[in-house]
Amino acid sequence: MLAIVTKYHGPTNTRGSRVSASANGHRAVVSHESALDSEANHRRAVRALCDKLGWDEDRFYGGAMDDGRWAWVPVFPYDWELRQRGGSNASS
Repeated sequence: MLAIVTKYHGPTNTRGSRVSASANGHRAVVSHESALDSEANHRRAVRALCDKLGWDEDRFYGGAMDDGRWAWVPVFPYDWELRQRGGSNASS
């Protein structure tokens, strides 16, 4: 699993504003909802991509980068990571 990057796309002559999410060569795009704040719109794009890939959206936490894009990374409990590595000290 990789980080997800989301980006706001302004309106064009043929499309309204939207937010895209991309990771691992996959992409999802949602329309921008003006009633929501920036983070909520970017979170909607993350949710759409996670639904498409079968990932757990609740594990992703993100923040804005200097260029306006957002980066979202998966956060797992320490014991989950140990189990993935086959660690002997992991609790079930």
